[in-house]
Amino acid sequence: MKTIALANHKSVNHVHHELYLGHNSFRTRRSKLSAWNAFCWKKKKEYSNGTLHFLLFVYNSPLCFKTASEEYKSLSMEEKKAVIEEYACHKERKTFGLCATAKSKVNDITGTLKAVENEVYLYFLHVVHTDTYLWCS
Repeated sequence: MKTIALANHKSVNHVHHELYLGHNSFRTRRSKLSAWNAFCWKKKKEYSNGTLHFLLFVYNSPLCFKTASEEYKSLSMEEKKAVIEEYACHKERKTFGLCATAKSKVNDITGTLKAVENEVYLYFLHVVHTDTYLWCS
């Protein structure tokens, strides 16, 4: 990234923002996953049918929060590690999808702009050639 920034006379932050379109910044990404977040994600996946929001339900109801925290505390270390690994796989797939989508959008726009540029150039050559032909005859 530093070489790109130096070659284009831009700051490293500016190049980083342009490459990643402001999403998935490496500096804001947390590397260690929380067991509690993974547990809540799994519960949301189990209880969610598209309308029920598990986290809002748990945090707004003290009794539900108490039962969820007791269930979390009763998990063994192996079960917590398994939940974290499952959550990590989910996050990797989700992050990769966002990066691929942003990159594909940039590639689509670039390809479209190149096609338009070629059409304009060919039209310009046609007009210049036609005008030259008319002036010569």
